[in-house]
Amino acid sequence: MDPMAVLRTIWQQKWFALPAILIAIGAAVYVYAEGPRTYESALSYAIANPQVPTDDEIRADPALKELNSDNPYLRSSDPNLVASVVMTRLNAPETADRLEAAGLSTEYEAMPGVGGAGLVVSINASGDTAAASLATVNELGVMFEEYLYQVQKVNGADDRYLFTPIIVSAPDRATEKLSSRLRTVIIVGVAGVVLVFAAISLGTWVDNRRSNRTLRTPPSETTAETGPEPVPAESSRAHRRKLKYMPVPATPPEGNH
Repeated sequence: MDPMAVLRTIWQQKWFALPAILIAIGAAVYVYAEGPRTYESALSYAIANPQVPTDDEIRADPALKELNSDNPYLRSSDPNLVASVVMTRLNAPETADRLEAAGLSTEYEAMPGVGGAGLVVSINASGDTAAASLATVNELGVMFEEYLYQVQKVNGADDRYLFTPIIVSAPDRATEKLSSRLRTVIIVGVAGVVLVFAAISLGTWVDNRRSNRTLRTPPSETTAETGPEPVPAESSRAHRRKLKYMPVPATPPEGNH
C-alpha cells in the first residue's frame, strides 16, 4: 500500500479520522501511564546431598546403623531426579489451587537454575503489585521445602538421609515487567489503527451516499422547485405589437341569415 495514498485518504476524511486518531493516542498514553502493571520476583534453591554416615561414624556410634536409610532418590542413577520431581509438583494444578485459595497469584513457574543445573531450582512469580509477587514467591518457597521433604519420606527415611534445600537467592524485591506494559500498549495501538480505518471507511461511505443522491435527482424536480421558465422581455413586447396590428374580423349585419 502506498503510504502517500494512505495519507491523502486520511487528509480527505480528516473530520472523521482526526477524532479516531486522538482517541487512539489518548488510550495508548493512558494505558502506558496508568494501566495495569505486572511485577516479578525470583527465588533460587540449591539441593544439597544428605550427610550419609560414614563407616567410621557407624563404628563410633552403632545406633546410626539402625537409622532408616530408605530414601528412593538415593538409589537413582540421576542425581537431578529429586529436583525434577519437586519442580513437577510445584508446576502442578494442585499448587495453583493452593495459591488461589490463599488469595495469591497463580502466575508462576519453577524451572532449573541458571545453566540448566538440575540441583539448582529457580522459582519465578508474577503479580499485579510488588507485594503480591513477593508474597506468592515466598509461599512457593515454603511449598518447595514441603514437597522436597514429602517426596523423600515415602518410605519413612530418617532425616539424616534426606536432600536438603539451601537458599541461593532470596526474593528481596520485585521488579516491574516492562514487556507486559508494552504488550498492552501494542494491543491498544492495534485497536486504535482499526478504529481510524473504520472512521475513514465511514467518511468514504457518507461521501459516496451524498454523491449518489445528487446523481439520482430527476430534472423534473428541479423545474417544479424553480417554477415555469420565464419568458424573455423582448419576446413579450413583440407578441403585444403583433396583437395590436392584427385585423379585426367584420361583424355581419343583423337580420342577414
